[in-house]
Amino acid sequence: MMSSGVTAGVYWLAGDARWRPPQDMTPLTSTVRADICIVGGGFTGLWAALTIKRLSASAEVVLVEREFCGSGAAGRNGGWVEGLELVVPAFIARFGEDAARWLLESSLRSMDDIGDAVRDGDVDCDFELGGGLIVATCKAHLSSWEEALAGAARLGREDLFRTLSAEEAQAASGTSRACGGVLISHAGSVQPALLAQGLRRLAVEAGAHVFESSPMINLERSRPAVVETTAGAVIADQVLLATGSWLAAVPELRRTLFIIPAHVVATAPSPELLDGLGWTRGRPFADTRTTVHYGQRTADDRMVFGRGGGRLGFGGRIIPQHFHDQSETDEVIADMHGLFPATREVPIEWRWGGPVDRAQHGFPWVGQIGRHGNVHYAAGYSGNGVGPSHFVGRTLASLALGLDDEYAASPLVSEPPTYLPPEPLRYVGARAVRGAVKRCEDREELGLEPGQVSGRLRKATRLSLPKGIVLRTCSRGRESAPCAAARTDRSDNDAQRPPR
Repeated sequence: MMSSGVTAGVYWLAGDARWRPPQDMTPLTSTVRADICIVGGGFTGLWAALTIKRLSASAEVVLVEREFCGSGAAGRNGGWVEGLELVVPAFIARFGEDAARWLLESSLRSMDDIGDAVRDGDVDCDFELGGGLIVATCKAHLSSWEEALAGAARLGREDLFRTLSAEEAQAASGTSRACGGVLISHAGSVQPALLAQGLRRLAVEAGAHVFESSPMINLERSRPAVVETTAGAVIADQVLLATGSWLAAVPELRRTLFIIPAHVVATAPSPELLDGLGWTRGRPFADTRTTVHYGQRTADDRMVFGRGGGRLGFGGRIIPQHFHDQSETDEVIADMHGLFPATREVPIEWRWGGPVDRAQHGFPWVGQIGRHGNVHYAAGYSGNGVGPSHFVGRTLASLALGLDDEYAASPLVSEPPTYLPPEPLRYVGARAVRGAVKRCEDREELGLEPGQVSGRLRKATRLSLPKGIVLRTCSRGRESAPCAAARTDRSDNDAQRPPR
């Protein structure tokens, strides 16, 4: 259980003295004209804004954010930084080897570009690529990375991974339960809220206009488009939607994303403990469970430790328990103590959570909604957004500027690759599958075979259904709240409004 002194807040935002609320935070209170309006001040929106201004200094860019830049997933995640190495097999299967190679190399180049931006922009955010450590905590999971390693080998990039013996994995991770592991060479960690803070500063210095405390309440998909906020509006030739999990409220996208929470804790500073476990700064930790455990050593020697999974919101809704859930936090702490018994002696000082936009296919894509071709979105990071957000933001920048380049022609620019079942089947099925996955993995960690029923249900995590399967939940005169909140522009009857 948590100590009485624990703070229900985000350590990155409230516990690190280097982070400060923006002193120039200004809401939008009038109607302004822009070439490009970006909705969302997380990593994707900030990278897009900065890239657009660097590619076209004269472009008028306005970014609106409902709270403050970095208040969403950008400031709440565990700080893992990696490319798209682990989804290479999916890329090869879907796009072929040549396209998969370009996607992989572009994502790796983005990692270097992030480092360059941090260094050249003097962004103090503890960005360090010391490798990413993944361990299997039972023999049944030792094959978890085989497909990724084989896919990288097919593309001539065997150097991206190094497999570890049980002894090496135990020494690097500090858990005696490690049966083996793999080190992702071009990966690392960051203080994510400080990265967002720095990107906001760089975007403003480049000439982007940032308006915070300005939630979008309506989008007219006209030409030009109109983004309405609570006290103002932006008339823009192009609109980029970079709102992360909140995109699940868009009816066209509701069946492409399921929203799951992740919950994280941070201990009191304990350098001796972390030294004893073998944890080093810049080399984050993760295991191979579907509800993955992950963590890193902070600059002030805390263990940040989190786990994916938790309560689901019906219809892809974001619910309060995605941000604060006592029972989930207690389980995360129990899991941390189980993996690292020495942490039982260290106080937990911070706890927080946040929603994650998970796609069935496991990688992000960039799409378009509306009939005018001027509203683009990015979605589906599936828990790996810190590194790929630069690559995706660069792609959005090319689309917004109308460039004919390799990013605009990226295989990730597409219709949604997969579709989930409609509600209520999705909610009921997701709960059943989640329970089955947990039962399977719990038995595997005990050295037992999964039960037949649970084993079959676990396979449904990859189930995709045709787009045309729809159950209507909105009816004229009686709309559910998400349906009403997603109503769109008056000039396009079949368009739907993005969320706040």
